[in-house]
Amino acid sequence: MSLLRAEWTKLRTVPGLAWCLLAAAGAIAAFAVVISSGSPGTFGGAAYVDEFRFVHRPLTGDGTLVARVRTQDGGHPWAMAGILLKQSATPGAPYAALMVTPGHGVRLQSGFTTDLAGSRRPAPRWLRLTRAGATVTGYESADGTAWSTVGTVTLDALGPSAQAGLFVTSPGMTRVVPMRPALVRIRPGSATFDSVRLETETPQPAAAWRGTDVGGPADRSGPAAPDPDGAFTLTGSGDIVGRTDDGSRIVAATAGTIFGVLPIVALGALVTTSEYRGHAIRTTLAASPRRGRVLAAKAVVAGGAAFAAGLAGTALALLVSQPLLRRQGFRPPVYPDPALSDPAVWRVVAGTAAFLALVAVLGVGLGAILRRGAGTIAVLAGALLVPLVVTPFLPADAGRWVQRLAPLAGLSLQQVRESDDALLLPWAGRPWTGLAVLCGYAGLTLLLGYAVLRRRDA
Repeated sequence: MSLLRAEWTKLRTVPGLAWCLLAAAGAIAAFAVVISSGSPGTFGGAAYVDEFRFVHRPLTGDGTLVARVRTQDGGHPWAMAGILLKQSATPGAPYAALMVTPGHGVRLQSGFTTDLAGSRRPAPRWLRLTRAGATVTGYESADGTAWSTVGTVTLDALGPSAQAGLFVTSPGMTRVVPMRPALVRIRPGSATFDSVRLETETPQPAAAWRGTDVGGPADRSGPAAPDPDGAFTLTGSGDIVGRTDDGSRIVAATAGTIFGVLPIVALGALVTTSEYRGHAIRTTLAASPRRGRVLAAKAVVAGGAAFAAGLAGTALALLVSQPLLRRQGFRPPVYPDPALSDPAVWRVVAGTAAFLALVAVLGVGLGAILRRGAGTIAVLAGALLVPLVVTPFLPADAGRWVQRLAPLAGLSLQQVRESDDALLLPWAGRPWTGLAVLCGYAGLTLLLGYAVLRRRDA
């Protein structure tokens, strides 16, 4: 206990260390206020996202649309390429979509809520939609001969005449929490279709294929024609999904973590290296020759102080951001009020504090190895921030694993309801795995720091 008291006294009296704690808590709370005070109505509006590239023609009465998705290029697991029946080429119109996705296989979706799973096979894949009155059935095939049923949906509002065709889209910001202050790569999806045919029960009026960016600029609609070999190549971005609570009202309270982590980096580094500047480390080790205990005490005090600062800053950010978010359109029923009884809320708040605590421990261990404040801060800040900078420019799979294996993996504790890996939110659905990665880095750094401290003279 005497060692802990001594280290706590040093933390309170060494110039700058207390300010690091205040700066970390203040940065988290201040950024929550800034990001929660956007333009009114920014995130209000329709309860769905309906944005995609659509190459279509009219279908009157019953009929069957067949196409093969020959190739698909989309970095997002929910990039979509497939065939679609839609009441009209306008956002929100009733629809049935049969698609191939890179991460979730074949899906039949309707009404922004119905989602029926087919096989897990990616492109190339044959797809078929058959309309019989208000009933639409989706089929898939590997060769265009042997078909298996994906599912059936009922569209009473489809009307006697609908639009049938091909579509492509790929989520960017739509399935990434919009509150997160990170560079998010929005890469359109693209796909090539061939063997496209529309079979009808009754004669149809002559009509050419037309391309429309549904949910996009009206002036980007116009005639569409296949390639010389009869294939269609489409490129589009957006999403087809109902808006649900994506956790934005909770994430807003933690969006400033990436800024609050920098003072904690300095805190962890200076707790150790400040004693080497004036050779005070000799006095410390003379008073307590067991060097492992000295390093452990520094880690406990720095980690505990960082945890307290992170907890206070995140809790304050959560409280002050909620009325601001409600004013900007983040209100029920799409965005329910966060409940303090929700375990996910407590995990996010306490997890943010735990992330900062482990970063401080990393700084303590690295400081014992390098013994230089500037060098320790530079190395640790680089380890935390360089993956953030380079990830958007890497291939999707490589970027995902960079996030999962870097110290920033600890931020996975801030997941609320994200279904796919997002920037700064790796290990989708497994938030504690990211914490384990960061714990591993902190433990390894402390062990190396202890080994160096034992072998070197103070």
